[in-house]
Amino acid sequence: MCALSRNVAQADASMKAGKWERNKYVGVSLVDKTLAIMGFGKVGGEVARRARGLGMTVIAYDPYASEEKARAVGVKLVTLDEALASGDFFSLHMPLTPGTKKMFNDAAFAKMKKGARIMNVARGGVIDDEALARALDAGIVAAAALDVFEEEPPKFEGHPLIGRWG
Repeated sequence: MCALSRNVAQADASMKAGKWERNKYVGVSLVDKTLAIMGFGKVGGEVARRARGLGMTVIAYDPYASEEKARAVGVKLVTLDEALASGDFFSLHMPLTPGTKKMFNDAAFAKMKKGARIMNVARGGVIDDEALARALDAGIVAAAALDVFEEEPPKFEGHPLIGRWG
């Protein structure tokens, strides 16, 4: 999340290409930003603790999470639409089910603040890759960090997200 907020990967690629584009990759602070944790199980709870330590406001969407658990770590449980509208950063931790497949699609991205950042460390398939590419192109999503894909390994040739820098 820290690297994503400060555009570390893009700045590194730029430097390796022999460029100095410091102003292009300034990024944003995490302080006072809202992290929407999508899937508030064990990992989501640990991410919440750390994010609060970085000065973030933390909300979570999980239809199965208890208010008691959320309250214990200073997290407010919200609806999906509230999370989408309020989050500056999104950390995905939900399983891939028929209800979560391509949950992050054109309609979901349209509800987000312009410049949102998203991290998928859950399951490939909860994000519609084509919709994310469109959201990145439109500036709705400023950056995405993905360590999972719907098909693994992904087909590099023609994939809408692979090879996007800057």
